[in-house]
Amino acid sequence: MERNSFGVLFSIAVLVLSLLSGCTSDQFYEYRAHTDKVTEGAGNASAANRAIHTVDPWPAYAEKTEINTDGKRAMVAVRRYETNTSIKPSAEASSGNGAAKN
Repeated sequence: MERNSFGVLFSIAVLVLSLLSGCTSDQFYEYRAHTDKVTEGAGNASAANRAIHTVDPWPAYAEKTEINTDGKRAMVAVRRYETNTSIKPSAEASSGNGAAKN
């Protein structure tokens, strides 16, 4: 008799769980379903093709390798950085275009 009641309880439990599973909403699936890709693994092929077919993607100044400074100024800047000191800006440098004056 126990085997028969176990089968009935098991089938009722399966029926109840299957009915309850239809009541839930999978919000993650709903979020992922609203995408502009054909599939999840489609990637960004249009942007890749645009980058590949660009004639010269780098601006002209990217090829410049010379830095416009001398060694003395660079050494002073490194020492100021290492000692954590700064130089107060002069009045001439801070009033460049006069926009900050009231």
